[in-house]
Amino acid sequence: MQSLINNIKTRIVLSENEIDIIKRLFRKKAIKKGEKILTGGEVCRSLYYVSEGLLRHYIYYNDKEITIHFSEENTFACDFISFLNQTPSEKTVEALEDTELSYITHENLKLFYRDIKYGDRFGRILLEEIFLTAIQHITSVYTDSAEKRYLNFLSSFNRLQQRIPQFYIASFIGVTPQSLSRIRKRLSKN
Repeated sequence: MQSLINNIKTRIVLSENEIDIIKRLFRKKAIKKGEKILTGGEVCRSLYYVSEGLLRHYIYYNDKEITIHFSEENTFACDFISFLNQTPSEKTVEALEDTELSYITHENLKLFYRDIKYGDRFGRILLEEIFLTAIQHITSVYTDSAEKRYLNFLSSFNRLQQRIPQFYIASFIGVTPQSLSRIRKRLSKN
């Protein structure tokens, strides 16, 4: 829970009383590798904080899994469209490793916004960060070469490349695993 508190403190100031409120509003959950915290078609009812472990976010498109994001330690994970609107998700989120999470329900997040002095500011800042990351990735998919998308992946997730299977990285950057191997070989020669 301390990791979560520290993360929130990077965005807003918290009093001791507010820290106690946060500890009451968030719950802990451990999941095993391969378990899902969200399956496409379900409503995302919680915002998760990854204390330890790694999550993969993916969608199905043309009967194919497409990896759209990874959530590592000290990041938040959620299908924000589903969570904020309380509508069915198109995304599935599964653990790539045994993972320790803290989570807050949609209802408790409303209490967080109400009872934490700068709670709504925290929500705005978090969503701005997520929005910028999503727009950068979408823009990269349409404007950058496959090699540049891989370099962007390394820039954003460098410490994860040994923890993520290569076929998920290939899916994330929009290439086949064979193309990713060629890109990696070409880059290693430079």
